[in-house]
Amino acid sequence: MKLPEKVLIDDIEYKVEAVSHKELQLSSEDLKGDYWGETCYKQAIIRICEGMADDEVKITLVHEIIHAILQERGFDRQNNDEAMVDGLAHALRMLAKQNPELIREVLS
Repeated sequence: MKLPEKVLIDDIEYKVEAVSHKELQLSSEDLKGDYWGETCYKQAIIRICEGMADDEVKITLVHEIIHAILQERGFDRQNNDEAMVDGLAHALRMLAKQNPELIREVLS
């Protein structure tokens, strides 16, 4: 999947960039675990690990967009809830995939 160059969240333009897995892990060394994406709020950048399968890229991008939406809307505590964000990302992706006509109608 080709990543978009940017995504507009509220009035903030987030740059989207592909980075190596190693670079992503180095920038997230204060966090525990293995990361495939991150959102840098102050710089308004969403970083996605390159080399993943298309479906993984899509779900990771949706996951990071949800983090950015929560941040921009002031939901700081919810923004840090990885299980909730991941669950929402998977649910929204499946909703869009299984109901494309509904999504086109609702979002048009």
